[in-house]
Order: sequence, then C-alpha cells, then structure tokens
Amino acid sequence: MLVRDIMSSPAITVTTDTHIPEVARMLRAHQISGMPVLDAAGRLVGIVTDHDLILRNAPVREPRYFALLSGYIPLNLEEHRHYKEQLRHTMAVTAGDMIEPGIPTVAPDTPLEHALELMLDPKVTILPVLDGGEVVGVVTRTDLVRLIEQLEGAVDPEAALAKAGATPVLAGLAEVILYVQEMGAAVHFYRDQLGLRVLEPADLDDYNGESWVVFDTGAAKLALHDGGERRLGEDTPMIAFAVADIIAVRQVLIERGVAVGEPFEAAPGVTVCHLHDPEGHPIALEQR
Repeated sequence: MLVRDIMSSPAITVTTDTHIPEVARMLRAHQISGMPVLDAAGRLVGIVTDHDLILRNAPVREPRYFALLSGYIPLNLEEHRHYKEQLRHTMAVTAGDMIEPGIPTVAPDTPLEHALELMLDPKVTILPVLDGGEVVGVVTRTDLVRLIEQLEGAVDPEAALAKAGATPVLAGLAEVILYVQEMGAAVHFYRDQLGLRVLEPADLDDYNGESWVVFDTGAAKLALHDGGERRLGEDTPMIAFAVADIIAVRQVLIERGVAVGEPFEAAPGVTVCHLHDPEGHPIALEQR
C-alpha cells in the first residue's frame, strides 16, 4: 500500500503571512491538528500544529541558571532550549514566525510502511505529501488510525446501520394474496374468465373446499385464500415478498423501526412473518 491510498487530499494549507488567529480558526474549523505552511511561491517551508498554539499560550517557565564570573550558564540545556522555543512562539505574529522547519515529507508513491516508521516519532504528527515540489496532500495520525481500524476489523454501528438501510433485503415480490369468501366463484373468475393458469392445486373440478389456490401470473404469483371471517386489515390484498433469510431480514426491518411479527410455518417448508404498511395494508415476508 502506498501513501496515496490513505492521504488526505487536497491539503489544507496556510502561508507564511497567515496571522496566528486565522491559523487557530482554520485548525478548529477543519478539525485538524496541523497544516503545511507555504511561501509566496507555493513551496513548503514547514508546518504549524495545534502543539505550536498550545506552546504559545502556555505559562512561560524561565530556566535555572548559575552565575559564573560576569555571565549566566543554564543548569539544564533542555530547559533553556524549551524556554527559547516558547519565547519564539509567544512573540510570533504569523504562521511563518512559528513554523517547525526541517520536517520529514513523503511522496504519493512512498510505501506506507515508511510513513508509519516516520510517525513512530511522537513529534511527527503530520507528513506533507510532495509531488514535484508541490504539496498534494498530507498524512496525519487520523489517516493512519482510520486504516488501522479497517485492518483490525472494527465495526462502526452507525455506519453498519446506514449500510443496512441502503442494502435491499427483499428478494422481490413473491405473490399477491387476495382474501376471498367464496373460493369456487373466485377461481371461476380468475381461471375461466381471466384465463389465468392454476398452479396449485391443479386439475380440480370443484375448488369450493380449498383454502389456497395459486395462479401463474408471471414473476409474481396470485394466491387466493379462503380467510374465513374477515378481520380488520385483512379484506385488502396482501403483498408477499420473497426473502432468503427471514430471521436476518426481520431483524434489519426492526432496526429500521418496522414492527414485524414473529415468524411461523405457514405450510411445510414455508416460513412467514407479517407486518403492515403505514395505511394498515398487510404485507408478508416469505421464505421457502
């Protein structure tokens, strides 16, 4: 994998003349930890980070010295270096006054392993990506963590739910179920008058005693059901959708806020569960 595969592009940059308040505003507005700093010709001269702003506003701690003849010598060279660096940040007016020069950079075709090695240094929080001397992107710790999250197989619940919401879970319209009171008359209408072919049970002379009669209507079937006494919502056609895994589909629909009944075996090898649309029309999920 290469740097170009994970870098953030285009890079958000500032110039050496950008004033410190604007630097702070841009870091906050874009929710980033650092930006490349460019000169008037667009060349990279360094970076400015949130650490620079924190250092600029932290209390200044003067190092300890001991007197020697007519001069003072710092007791701790690291304290003295930090003191000088903080004074430079405190007195800065623009990003150019506060930049960190000599920073490592990478190219779009740099192996990702090299970028990871560079960022093992706690001081390296952002890597400008240069292509022909032009800043074309940056690699940040957030970019690396995003990649590591994918490699570790982490699951974002919100992203998973959004993906489930965008993924079709219904395999297609399986059949339309009509509840009828007189099966014989209904079969006569659909078979003899409309010319539909009976799939099951076929070749009967009298359909008055049948509870289910299924017609061939192409991609979806038409099923007549002798529902007996009519109940609220059952005097309208029921739409039945075919599903591959009724348990999984039911769970997805429940997560989407749909009230779905418990699955039951409607016939040998046929598992069904019921739901209703906002108008109360009956819908069935059917797994065969």
